[in-house]
Amino acid sequence: MPPPSPSPIHTLEVLKRAGLLGTPAQVAVLDYLQRTEHGHFSAEEIHRRIAAGGERMNLSTTYRVLSQLVDAGFVANVPLGKHHSLYELNRGDVHDHLVCIVCGRVEEFSDPTINRRRVAIGKKFGLRIVGKTLALHGVCAECAARAHPPRPRAK
Repeated sequence: MPPPSPSPIHTLEVLKRAGLLGTPAQVAVLDYLQRTEHGHFSAEEIHRRIAAGGERMNLSTTYRVLSQLVDAGFVANVPLGKHHSLYELNRGDVHDHLVCIVCGRVEEFSDPTINRRRVAIGKKFGLRIVGKTLALHGVCAECAARAHPPRPRAK
């Protein structure tokens, strides 16, 4: 169960403290992501669900707001390929993603070795890491099984 939803007034204050204007669209998108179960959503899905709740906003505004929220660190972007991403609320936990290129399912994972290497690489190059994106793309076991079902053994 997600944490209790902050009021829109609280969301507005948080946005303004982060240097954003706290526009109605920014409040609507951040409030929506805070109220939903943890998940990965396309910009179109976020837009559709907000509109279903009665909020009027252009899809282009949704994309612009998501970009602003990613830049401010409130939202994480999960790249799925050329010109396509999913978005999730940045809850502060370090994790990466496995993405099935057939069905689009996204699974989260965390690997201490990858996390240590990420820090070591940053130190090696003198880079203070403030964000990261790692999405491994492949075919999930279910899709692979559908594409190549096991053959019955000859007797």
